[in-house]
Amino acid sequence: MVMDKTSITVKIYNEDYTLRTSAPQAQAIAVANSVDARMRKLAEAKNVQSKEKLAVWTALDLAADLYELQQRYDRLLAAVKEK
Repeated sequence: MVMDKTSITVKIYNEDYTLRTSAPQAQAIAVANSVDARMRKLAEAKNVQSKEKLAVWTALDLAADLYELQQRYDRLLAAVKEK
């Protein structure tokens, strides 16, 4: 079943972005809010002025979280398969 895509406008780091997504609106907003919060936190912590560099720092930060979660998932899956 293919879900229809809808447009939603979100604000991330004072910029509006129009997204076309099949995700529920509340989920798209929550993700955008999470990215915005992460960018603001990193901008302050690393004193980054360039939006491009800040976007890369944010991507790296999120990728590190994803990597860690994937490693934990893989370990849990391996533990379940051993039983």
